[in-house]
Amino acid sequence: MSVIYSSLSFDRAAGFYDSTRNLPKPVAYFGVQAILDAAGPAARILDVGTGTGRISVPMLVRGADLIGCDLSPRMMSLLRGKYPQARLARADAAVLPFPADHFDALTTCQVMHLVGPWRVALEEFRRVLKPGGIYINARTRRGRGQSVREQIRNHWKVKIEELGGEARRPGVQNDQELLDEFEKMGAQVKQVEVVRFSRTYTVREVIEETASRIHSHTWEIPDDIFVHSIHDLWTWAGYEFGDLDRRIDETACFTLDIVRYQSP
Repeated sequence: MSVIYSSLSFDRAAGFYDSTRNLPKPVAYFGVQAILDAAGPAARILDVGTGTGRISVPMLVRGADLIGCDLSPRMMSLLRGKYPQARLARADAAVLPFPADHFDALTTCQVMHLVGPWRVALEEFRRVLKPGGIYINARTRRGRGQSVREQIRNHWKVKIEELGGEARRPGVQNDQELLDEFEKMGAQVKQVEVVRFSRTYTVREVIEETASRIHSHTWEIPDDIFVHSIHDLWTWAGYEFGDLDRRIDETACFTLDIVRYQSP
């Protein structure tokens, strides 16, 4: 029996989102400009999952002709506080309140894992884009090899499942799943690595971040299972890594999937 997951609103995160999701300087400068360059001069842009404007406000400041939409009115209220002139609409990615053939470019950034009916959303993106328009999916990914952060998260997710819970977001589960769907749709996809940058953290910081439940994949886990999983994570990490406060450096990449749909 298949399970249908709904899209996830970030109303819950509005109070802490900006303070816990920094925009690295290389992404703020090179990443935002790369999105605008891909969209093209004077492009009419729809930013889906615009949130608090982490990406869309820098685009607006640079003169983009942009409309943002999001499920969360609380997140968009924060965006409007940063940029009062912003044009915003409350909408699910799978049910866009815009006419067909309306936008030159459509952007998402770290959004598709939150969209339950994400395949429907991809069809909606194609509908509202003009012929020849492009969909730009921006994402940050780690460098090669498994990072320490990923080891910690994978151990925690396995423990959650052992306890009878599920640490799952409702939408796209991994990058390859999305790319495979584009292929099924007959879309042309060009992946562009815009910029690499370094980020640093400690094991303690990663566990404390998970324990704080600021990330959406922690929200639906029953409290008793969650508390047990975090206790296990601290114990495991002590044996696995020893010094929980050692600084760990890793390389991350800001990447664009530039998608051109074929006519339906």
